[in-house]
Amino acid sequence: MTTLIEKIRSRGSWTIRIRPIEFEAHRVDRLAQLVDAVQTSRVELRGWDFPHIDPNTVPVRMSEYVEQQTDWEQYVELWRAYKSGQFISVSGMSCDWRDQSKTLWPAEPGWRSGTSLSAESSIFRFVEAFEFAAKWTRAVPVGEEMSVSVKVAGLRDRALQLSPDRMASRFNYTSSVDEFTWEEQYSTSAVFSSPRENAVEPATELFELFGLDIDKSFIRDMQAKLLG
Repeated sequence: MTTLIEKIRSRGSWTIRIRPIEFEAHRVDRLAQLVDAVQTSRVELRGWDFPHIDPNTVPVRMSEYVEQQTDWEQYVELWRAYKSGQFISVSGMSCDWRDQSKTLWPAEPGWRSGTSLSAESSIFRFVEAFEFAAKWTRAVPVGEEMSVSVKVAGLRDRALQLSPDRMASRFNYTSSVDEFTWEEQYSTSAVFSSPRENAVEPATELFELFGLDIDKSFIRDMQAKLLG
């Protein structure tokens, strides 16, 4: 996409893709409608919106899509929305970019990128993705079926971090694979009606790669504690 993509993918990253199953080039007629759809669909759960919309810059408009990039402090990400109804978010793991954070989350002595993945942050991201998808189904005429896919890259040798009050364990949950990929198809009504429940399965499968075998009720409990 852009040189920022290369920067993002040089460290750990998340790629979220939401798209209609049936391709139609112009489900949305005007680029301004796409900008409005992203703004009305964005989710704010933890002090940083998904996708992030920078109020100080105008999204770039191309013939078939609109796009906005952010490279500030520990946040390195971009999103792109297409007239076809496809939406893509590519973002770096904020914990991997603390070396460029000056005020919000600066790196302490001995810090290294690529060492950990926060379980809580991951649960937030899955819920953000599905809650955005739920709103997207109302903002854009995506049709009766849609796909949601997730790729988490740069996982090898990362340790899964769980807050001490979540699960006490003497084990070190570490990934032996480079990336996690997941995709599922849904009816648009299912996406709209059950976003948080839809976010349970991919989180469970991601944690499984780290050797953390948990019941789905554990993910639901974490969602409830994090999101209320």
